Amino acid sequence: MITTSLFSRTRLATGRRDSGARRKSPLLRQALMAGAALAGLSLLPLSSGAQATPPAASSAIAGTIFTSDAGARIRMVDEWQADGSVERRFSQGAQTLYRGRVQPTASGLVATVAEGHPSQLGTLVLAGRQLTVTDAQGKPLWSETLTRPLCLTEVHPEFVRAHWERLAPGSEPLACGIPILKARKVAKVQWARLPDGPGGERIVELQPGTLGMRLFLRPTRLTFSPDGQSLLEQTGQFESVRDPASSPRYLQGRLQFERPREARRWPAERFGPAEAAAK
Repeated sequence: MITTSLFSRTRLATGRRDSGARRKSPLLRQALMAGAALAGLSLLPLSSGAQATPPAASSAIAGTIFTSDAGARIRMVDEWQADGSVERRFSQGAQTLYRGRVQPTASGLVATVAEGHPSQLGTLVLAGRQLTVTDAQGKPLWSETLTRPLCLTEVHPEFVRAHWERLAPGSEPLACGIPILKARKVAKVQWARLPDGPGGERIVELQPGTLGMRLFLRPTRLTFSPDGQSLLEQTGQFESVRDPASSPRYLQGRLQFERPREARRWPAERFGPAEAAAK
C-alpha cells in the first residue's frame, strides 16, 4: 500500500489527456439516474471513535484503466480480505505491474509494496503519529513524527470518506502526505472538493501541495456516489508504472470499475494526526 503513495523523483513525462475521460461511464450514468432520489440524503458525519467494519470474507472489485499511452488497457483489482486488509494489483496480460497491501491496526496501519518498480518496494508502519519505513530487505530507511495525515493511494476512498465533513462544498483544501521512499521523505499533497456532478455525484481532486510536487504528481480526480460511500470513477495518475523492469513513469488515464468500489468506513485517526496538528 505504501506503493500507492510512493512517487519516484524521476520527472514524469507529460501525457495527453485521455479523450475518453470526458465520456460518462455506465456507473456515472447509473449515478445520474439515482441522483434525484439521493439528493435529499446526506452522509452522516463519522465520529472520532468510528470503527472499520471488516468484510465477512474476501471480495474483489475490478476495473480497467484506459491509459493515455496509445489506448493501452491495464487491469486493476482491489481485493478485501477477511482481516480487513486490502490488496491492490495492476496487471497487463499475465504481467503483474504492481502489488501492494494495506493492513489496518489498532494504532494505525501497515502498508507494503511487494511488486512494482524497485524504487517503490518497501514497508511503512504508522502507529499514531509515528511513521517508520523500511526497504524490501527490511533495512530501515527513515522514521519521523507526522504533522498531517497520510493518504495512501490504495485506500484513497477510505481516506476521503473519513474526511467528508472536512471536505464540504466550498471548504479549503485538506492537506495530507505521501511517502517517497527514494527521497526518504513525506511529500505534501492536498484534497480539494470540486462542484458536484449533475446527478449529485461528489467529486474531489488530489493535487500537489507544493510547487516541487507539481513536477511529479498530476491532479487526480475521484468521482463518488451522491452519498459519498462508493467510488465510481478515477481520472489522472495511478501508482503503477508502465514497466517495473525499467520505466519509472506512472500510468495516466481513466479508471472504470465493473461495479462501484465501496469506500469502507475507517476512522480518520487511522491515517495519522489531524490536519490541525500541522498548524
